[in-house]
Amino acid sequence: MDERTRHEKFWAFAQIIDKPLMKILYNLEAEKCEYSGPALVIANHSNDLDPLILAACFPKNQMYFVASEHIFRLGYVSKLLSYLVAPIPRKKASSGADTVKACLRNLKAGNSIALMAEGEATWDGRSIDAFSATGKLAKSSGASLITVKIHGAYLSKPRWANGNRRGKVTTEIVHVYSPSELADMSASEVQDAINRDIFEDCWARQKESPVEFSSDKRAEHIERAVFMCPKCKGIGTIHSSGNFFHCDSCDFKGEVTRLGTFSPASPFENVAQWDEWQKKQIGKKKNWFFCDDDVTITEIPKGHEEVVLGTSCLTLNKGVMKCGNISFNVSEISNMSMVQARRLLISYNGSYYELKANGITSLRKYLMYWQSRTSEDK
Repeated sequence: MDERTRHEKFWAFAQIIDKPLMKILYNLEAEKCEYSGPALVIANHSNDLDPLILAACFPKNQMYFVASEHIFRLGYVSKLLSYLVAPIPRKKASSGADTVKACLRNLKAGNSIALMAEGEATWDGRSIDAFSATGKLAKSSGASLITVKIHGAYLSKPRWANGNRRGKVTTEIVHVYSPSELADMSASEVQDAINRDIFEDCWARQKESPVEFSSDKRAEHIERAVFMCPKCKGIGTIHSSGNFFHCDSCDFKGEVTRLGTFSPASPFENVAQWDEWQKKQIGKKKNWFFCDDDVTITEIPKGHEEVVLGTSCLTLNKGVMKCGNISFNVSEISNMSMVQARRLLISYNGSYYELKANGITSLRKYLMYWQSRTSEDK
């Protein structure tokens, strides 16, 4: 049996499990789609299980998913995934050029590719733009382009949370672009179409068609996403338990409701508003001091090897990040990104590192600081 046949047979078998599993976890109602010929399938990214949600839309069409490079560092699990589904690695905090080339090779060979073109799951329930090369990839591939929007996945399991909330997830096939239709569009027009098609704002949708999401841990670990207190502006002072959150340094507190919003709805109604505010605060000054205990730093050479360099305190002071004996001048970091909720990836002076928070804390503030300095330099 050749590889393609093996992958197609496993796809058919996995569909038997995928549909009931997604129904149990997320009460999923997926719009189905069938197509002929290779296709590039692009969806918004709200949840770690988006690939399984997306697969439920295409029971008859096997495809290869672009996946974060960290899943190739899981030993036997990685080998099994490579054997059964052959995901295409995407090394975050890198240019992504190798991933684009691999996708193009597959599409030219007649294979279908699925990717979440935003590159990372949303932190606040709103989509960000797709990678800038996505439109060019879709146009030059000679394949069809199918855009899909996933509704409800963020509120079913926010990126910062551990547990699921029982609500409802639906999928929408937004548009199927034929190769001839793409040929009449410029790469920038295709890019704009992708961004428009997959844009999702869960808070606007909740106002239009409210859906309740049930859990007794609706606020737990929200401090991974929103780390600055809006009242005293303390960093790392937000803590959560059950459905509630509070600041250790002042009397600020609140609840996450079944709609995912806050009670009281002041100063913010939802995570997105809080997040937008803290981004502005981080960008207002150049020098911040951050400190987080119990962070493991790993160097990742070429391939998927790991070299653990130690576990220590991670600090940011006067524009320099330091963990153990390794220091990063923030202005010289070429790229930075996050995987899941607690892994920070850094490209620095030709090397690639992963910083992993072993406790409940937010490494996102380091990323936000780097982003503010990078945008300032442009």
